[in-house]
Amino acid sequence: MKTAVIGFWCLAVAAALPTALPAWADEAKPGVWDPLEPVNRGVYSLNSAFDDSVAHPVASAYDSAVPESVRTGVDNVFTNLREPLTVVASGLSGDLKNAGLSAGRFAINTTAGIGGIFDVATRMGWVSQPADLGMTMCHYNVPAGPYLVLPFIGASTARDAVGVLAAYWAAFWTLEGSAPTYLVADRAAAYVSTPAAATAATAPVDGYAAQRDQFLAMRAGACDGSLAGNQLKAGPFGEVTAAAPHS
Repeated sequence: MKTAVIGFWCLAVAAALPTALPAWADEAKPGVWDPLEPVNRGVYSLNSAFDDSVAHPVASAYDSAVPESVRTGVDNVFTNLREPLTVVASGLSGDLKNAGLSAGRFAINTTAGIGGIFDVATRMGWVSQPADLGMTMCHYNVPAGPYLVLPFIGASTARDAVGVLAAYWAAFWTLEGSAPTYLVADRAAAYVSTPAAATAATAPVDGYAAQRDQFLAMRAGACDGSLAGNQLKAGPFGEVTAAAPHS
């Protein structure tokens, strides 16, 4: 029952967004649309300061203290827990094949994979395309809207931010009091599983513009299907991200 209500709510948001924000549909066009750049740069600076002072040191310590096999198992568990969102997003987009594959992956890895520690489904040939609610809205031609940088979450667009909020709402409704703990743990697991996160990468001259352009290109590819499934990964906060190069 809850899944059905969540699906109905997400479709309602997707249908209402162009009407609620008609200017976005008129102004949005291929390329970069960043009317809130001064504000976005401020949030980007705060996020970068948090990464440098807290996230990078913690990730480095985690990499040093925890064996790779254990880190992989932790990442697999949280990746598995993100499968239900792919099921819902794919189903709402009418991609029942991908929804079925993702549901099968979740069932196989939760049981044979011992709670998702081992990715048994992939070895069995059950491979799905990661999907999120922002991609569902893209399927229904909801415009991306302006580029946004969200506190702690990072790069997004107005459309993707709505998808994130919908995923948050679903998490708080289904997990109730455990939702905040799960969401924080999910974000932490995603961060420390990214190879580049363990050490501060050499930043380009304008890190903000580089992050923005890379993110928008990745989301455009995820939306139009030009990126293969192994180039994408179900990420925290209900949003598909780029897979690590070695994945």
